[in-house]
Amino acid sequence: MTDLILKNGRIIDPVQNMDTQADILIRNGRIVSTGQLPDDLPKDIPTLDVTGKWCVPGLVDMHVHLREPGREDKETIETGCNAAVAGGYTSITAMPNTDPVNDNAAVTRFIKEKALACTAKVYPVAAITKGLEGKLLTDMIELAESGAVAFSDDGRCLQNADLLRKALDYLKINNGLIIEHCEDHDMAQGGVMREGFVCTSLGFTPVPAPAEDLMVARDIRLAEYTGGKIHIAHISTKESVRLIKEAKERNVNVTAK
Repeated sequence: MTDLILKNGRIIDPVQNMDTQADILIRNGRIVSTGQLPDDLPKDIPTLDVTGKWCVPGLVDMHVHLREPGREDKETIETGCNAAVAGGYTSITAMPNTDPVNDNAAVTRFIKEKALACTAKVYPVAAITKGLEGKLLTDMIELAESGAVAFSDDGRCLQNADLLRKALDYLKINNGLIIEHCEDHDMAQGGVMREGFVCTSLGFTPVPAPAEDLMVARDIRLAEYTGGKIHIAHISTKESVRLIKEAKERNVNVTAK
């Protein structure tokens, strides 16, 4: 079904500064008009009443674990894409914690080629360091040329500040992006939840807030120093929000979620 009318939806599009209730006409799989529909439409176009529903541009998930290649018992590129589309996400970024790790052009190309037949657009994120070990930088330029859109060691925050500095500096060649899970591993000590009453009552190993705050401050400073671009994933503390807000006011190339 490539032709469809969505009736009475709430259309929200931040790019066009739009938030309004209107009809949407889809022809041959593409949106061709919103608002007042043409008078000469065929009578047999399927119509869905979406009153009370939101109609938004395809969402983008910045942090997805597709696991393929190597851990298809957990997820595959196909199943991950299907789940994304079912939730309204048409584009996803695939983190490099695969087996083998996405730290070379062959793995990046495999992910892109496998995703061609899938329902969502997949953007591979390659590793900052070989094997996610935090020791040696990958060939980030070659990885970018093979299709990697960003670089991350996923849940393994890069503990070596000088290595991160070099990665940020190096990626300025192609305006590349680093994604960091900011956490001081020594302070976190394998904790699973931010410390506090709920964590204690559940008997979980806590993660002190400074374990995140200190790394956020460090990464912002390195991005500011090098002029590189950094995205800080899944922040969870008030101090992190303050640091990022102030950095953005200074025009540091930092984003967060």
